[in-house]
Amino acid sequence: MSKNAEPLRGDAAWRAEKKRVSDRNEEAYARGRSDRAARNAAHAKERREAERQDNRSLPKPPRG
Repeated sequence: MSKNAEPLRGDAAWRAEKKRVSDRNEEAYARGRSDRAARNAAHAKERREAERQDNRSLPKPPRG
């Protein structure tokens, strides 16, 4: 069996697993940031529309 085909052991296996977990965490954080940004944008759009609707229902000031 060649050196590259052998499974990692000991400290090397621990470091490889730690890197794999770290990479997965970074992917999850990126996905979370993306999802949160989309939710925040949708909420801001809804809030602006609600404010516009509220402003349309206000009485008109008298002219003159």
